[in-house]
Amino acid sequence: MLRLVLIFALLSCTLSAHAFHTTEVPPLVDVPVWSMATLNEDGSTNFNILTYATPVAIRPDRLYCLGLFKKTKSFENFCRERKCVLLLLTDKHIPYVRLLGGKSGKDIDKEVECAKLSDPGFALQEIDGDDTSMPKVLPSCAYYLKLSVVGDIADGGESHDIATCKVDEILLPGDGDYVANSEEYLSTAKLRALGIITEQGRIAE
Repeated sequence: MLRLVLIFALLSCTLSAHAFHTTEVPPLVDVPVWSMATLNEDGSTNFNILTYATPVAIRPDRLYCLGLFKKTKSFENFCRERKCVLLLLTDKHIPYVRLLGGKSGKDIDKEVECAKLSDPGFALQEIDGDDTSMPKVLPSCAYYLKLSVVGDIADGGESHDIATCKVDEILLPGDGDYVANSEEYLSTAKLRALGIITEQGRIAE
């Protein structure tokens, strides 16, 4: 009998070591911080902060999936225009994060507010010269991706919708002297460490 008790105890310990339990806490991953530039109805530019951007295919076209928060000016612009420019931010853009991600384009003109924050050498730029159908962009980003929607935007539930986008063009800053991937991009881990965003990815109060 004692032997059976010991065997049962050992089996229980072994099973417990491989047990699982549920949690509501998602993994705290480190991802790139983007800003999505979209065109307002009046031709001005709106910006946000976007961290739900993932490459999902490379052939025949490069495709990205974007998770878009529904209750925003960026979402309205994106659904209307069906295109945007994704800006891969760097440490130079840290002073802009609270403005871009913590304020709504429905309440303020982000193009004007960005100009207030910028010194003369950091003004918004035209990405396509005189093409007024494209939004302006922040300077000194690591990459610029011109995207257009492929198919329908999928309903992702109460908070977000999901858009599959074709990468129409990949642009680097400068006149050819900038080397691809030579500058470290801004990450969510860095923003959390600086106390700018919370573990839930929201702008900290």
